[in-house]
Amino acid sequence: MIAAAVLAGYATVVGWAAPAALARARWAHRSPKAALALWRALMLSFVIALALTAYHLTRTGQHLHGLLGVLDVWLGGTGTPATERAAEGPGLLVPIALAAAWPLAWFGAVLVRSRSHRRRHLALLDLAGRPEPRLHAVVLEHDTPAAYCLPGPQPRVVLTSGTLAALTPDQLHAVLEHERAHLRGRHHLSLALTEGFARAFPGLPLARAARTQTADLLEMVADDHALRSCTPKALAAAMCEVAAGGVPQTALAAGGPTVLLRLKRLLRPRGGLHPAARTALLLLALCAPALPYFVTCGPTLG
Repeated sequence: MIAAAVLAGYATVVGWAAPAALARARWAHRSPKAALALWRALMLSFVIALALTAYHLTRTGQHLHGLLGVLDVWLGGTGTPATERAAEGPGLLVPIALAAAWPLAWFGAVLVRSRSHRRRHLALLDLAGRPEPRLHAVVLEHDTPAAYCLPGPQPRVVLTSGTLAALTPDQLHAVLEHERAHLRGRHHLSLALTEGFARAFPGLPLARAARTQTADLLEMVADDHALRSCTPKALAAAMCEVAAGGVPQTALAAGGPTVLLRLKRLLRPRGGLHPAARTALLLLALCAPALPYFVTCGPTLG
């Protein structure tokens, strides 16, 4: 019971206190990839803490010392009779499996729903849009500038005719590179992951913050990719032009509600993090999921 209480406290810190601190971190916009890794690590660490809490609340005397310990309990070597081990071993995995399956099920549901929406939108694009082979994009006849991409097995970059009329060649190149970065990076999977986590744990501060922050950080990652072949001025001007354009719910757009934040980042660059700091953050992201186990695996926390 002590271990369950410690794990519940750890989950409370990760689920309520940690997201507020990370959302305020000034370094996150300087290294969005590292920040994304840390958000994912916090979500995984929270789920693992819940799974181990469920284990400690339901176990009947066995202590879980990692995967090898589970296999040892299940297959032998603990001194328990074989019949007891056969009954106890699978039971040890049930609470862990259930706690992990809940957010995974929501992630799968979000993926299926999003794919269905994209499939319907692709069918409309095939009817209403015209391919533009030179740009590797589909153009819709509409005066309002807008640009977005639809990920999936048949990815599309979509532009309106208003976008082509409003943007200079450099600005158009910046928008296209931004959208292609979303497609290459499979950013829709990261969005689906945080959306599924938010639906699995509604009201949890970590879930709300991770969903919002992931969307913002992915746009910054795409901006950084576009800046490899365009100027900040061209990208900023293009973002302003397409900011008001409406896009489908499951699409990723160059404009959107984060434009002001990204414009400030583009026009007042502060430089990236020091490599040592970025490495330390990535190591923290790698270690965070293992922390729930290590804080309760000692012999005194039975």
